[in-house]
Order: sequence, then C-alpha cells, then structure tokens
Amino acid sequence: MKIKLQNIGIIEEADINIEGITLIAGQNDSGKSTIGKVLYALVRGVNIDEQLFNSSKNEYIRNKIRDIRNLLLRTKPSNPKDDDIQKEFISEYIDNIGSHIGEFIVNIYSNKSDSNDLIKELDAIDNLYSNFSNQSIKLQLSTFINDITNRISISIDSKEVLHYELEAYFQNEFGSQIQNKFKKDNSAISIEGAVEQKIIFEEPITFEGFESSSSFYYNDVFFIESPMKLGNKNSIRFTNVHVLRDKNEYLNSKILQQKKDQDIFSDTTENTEKLNSIISDVIKGKFGFNSKNQLIFQKEDIEFDLNNVATGIKSFGVLQLLLQKGVLNSNSLLIIDEPEVHLHPTWQVKYAEILVRLSQEFAIPIVLTSHSPYFIEALEAYCKKYQYEDLTNFYFAEKNEDGLSSKIIDVTKDITPILSSISDAFYKIQDINNED
Repeated sequence: MKIKLQNIGIIEEADINIEGITLIAGQNDSGKSTIGKVLYALVRGVNIDEQLFNSSKNEYIRNKIRDIRNLLLRTKPSNPKDDDIQKEFISEYIDNIGSHIGEFIVNIYSNKSDSNDLIKELDAIDNLYSNFSNQSIKLQLSTFINDITNRISISIDSKEVLHYELEAYFQNEFGSQIQNKFKKDNSAISIEGAVEQKIIFEEPITFEGFESSSSFYYNDVFFIESPMKLGNKNSIRFTNVHVLRDKNEYLNSKILQQKKDQDIFSDTTENTEKLNSIISDVIKGKFGFNSKNQLIFQKEDIEFDLNNVATGIKSFGVLQLLLQKGVLNSNSLLIIDEPEVHLHPTWQVKYAEILVRLSQEFAIPIVLTSHSPYFIEALEAYCKKYQYEDLTNFYFAEKNEDGLSSKIIDVTKDITPILSSISDAFYKIQDINNED
C-alpha cells in the first residue's frame, strides 16, 4: 500500500510505501508521528468496531426515549382530554412492562424485529398525542420520534457510518489541526493500491473510493507510543467503550482481552515461541497474568507489580503480550513511535532485531519513527543480515527553510541524510569544547 499526504499537519507532501518495515526519521516537529496517526485513523475508521457502533447507536436511542418520557410526563394537561391522553400514555407505555418505552434501559436495538417494534410503538404514541392541545409538545415529540426513526435504520455497513467513523477518528487524532494552517493549498490523503481512495479535508470532508470496510488493506492496527501505559485488567473492564478510539486504551483492550481457547487453528508455531523466548532472554523474565487475573512481570518465579517494572522492560513486554494473544498477523499494522525511548543502546539494538524478525517471519507490516542512530543503524544492519532489505524503506522528514512545513523524502538507498541530521548534535558539542 502506498499513502500520499498533502498539507497534513506540518507535512507539505509525503509519498510513503507501507510494506515490511517503514522507518521515518527526523528532528522534533518534522511530521514523523503524523504518518502513524494518519494510518491509525484510517485503519480504525474503516474497520468499524461493532461493539462501539451498537453501543453508540443504543445510547443515542436510549437518550431520545428518555427525552420522550420526560417530555410527556412533565407536561401539565390543559383540559380533561389532555388528561385522558396522558393517563393512557402512562398506563400503556410507562407502567406496561412489555413496552419498549417502559423498558428502554435494557433493550438493545441491534436486530430488525426489535427496531420495527419500537418504531410501531413510537408511531402509536405520536397518534395518541395528535389531539393534544399543546402544539409545541406535539412538535417536539415528532422531532424526537423522527430522530430515532432516522438513526435506528442506519446499518453498520452503510457508507454513512463509514464516513462518520473516519471523520471521528481523524478528529480524535488531530482535532481541528489536520490542515497545515500556514499553507493555503488543499489538504488530502490518498491511498494507492488495488482500489484508489482519497480523503479531501475541506468543508465538508469528501471521501472518494471509501464505499465499505472490505475495500481496505488491514483489519486492525496497534499504535505503541511513548510514554507507554500498560493498564490493569480490572480497570479496562469498566472502561467506557467510547474511549477505545484512544490509541493507548485500544492497545490495552487487546492485550487484556480474554484469550481464545487453543484449537487446531491456533497459531502455536515455533517462530512465535522462539520470538517470545528471545524477548524473555533480553528482559530476564516474562509478562503474564496471575491468579487474580492481574497483569504482572515474572522474573525467576517472583511476581512484580507493573508499577515496579521499568518502562524499557514494558516496551519488550507489549510485543510479548501481543504475540501471546495472537492478535499480530499479516492483516494488522503495527506502529511504534520512537521505540528507543527508555531503552539503553544495547537494548535498542536487540529491539531492532526483534522487530525485523517479527515483520519477516509473520509478514507483519511495521511503521517506525526514530531519531536514535543506534536503533536506525541496527535496523539497517539486521535487515541486511536477515535479507529483508527489499521490504524495508527509510524516509527522512526534512523541514523546509521557513520551518513551517516539511517534506518526507525517500532515503532507502542511502540513509546518510538521516545520520547527518543526527550527528549535528555531536558536532555542536565539539564546537562548544573547542571554544577555548
């Protein structure tokens, strides 16, 4: 898959190939992380979470039903006829345990029969209040009913939902700052592949080629950023489903989800065990769950609470946990922002090897950002060692002279621009030492 960015964040233009391993290096505020955020929003937005969709839909319907109940119960009848209408509403729809309005807290409107029954009930209430004397109440009731009717018919595979989810994820990642405020040109994201797709960030946002989730390239995405926060299984259980748009919350939900029972189709390959073993050798232990279902780090049969585990060890632990859960595969995209943070140079080199082997042996596409010479050169060296050069791409985020925008340059054949940028700090220190 090839992705092109035009005036997205600080990036003026970028043309990036996503396959195997993709590394983007550059100074701070040069747009390195922007690529990962765009990819995360795309993959999550296209692969609509059914639980999130149903939860959002039912929450909306419940709120509207509550609005109807409150509106009709607090309205004071103006005459005997109004009084009779209100009493009939209470007896038929509030006190009646078989009513959708009466039982709106527990009903889940994810199937067609429930939805049709609710709409029939709402129509009946609308007819009941057609002779109510207060015109504003009748108008407000009709508005609430129309809102529910319009939303309840929306299906998860509709283009409307797809476009809404994409927009919501980009809003979550960038707020109102996705367009470069210093540039007046159009802001757009294009995806080249089997299907040409494009998002143009104008008002309103327009989508080209985004017809259904089946037309995209990855089923899932995991974004590991620094500082990384591993959660506790008990805290995730009560997390509002809406926060799962957040990168870290979503990552934790996958790590802490119930592991599927092993069967003949489960991935128990030697490669998985070998990589897990390599990680365990580096960190001298392993991550897992104790008898209380709490995430812990175990070292020589001693359990350590996460609060007492170094962040560098957790960096390896996340990979170990994702492998244990079996959620990393060729249909998932792994994004790691500055993996060298909190890692000693020796561990940076080892981490680079693990990522190369992870991508090669499991065909997992990995997008990385970094400004560590140890990690970048180790990545290049291990790609050569494991003959993975053809599926590894290096890019340099270079700021323009005005400092207000940058370009992402392909330096796969020669990573000298990356190393030269990093070495500037060394020469600066030399100049300071030579000032006497």
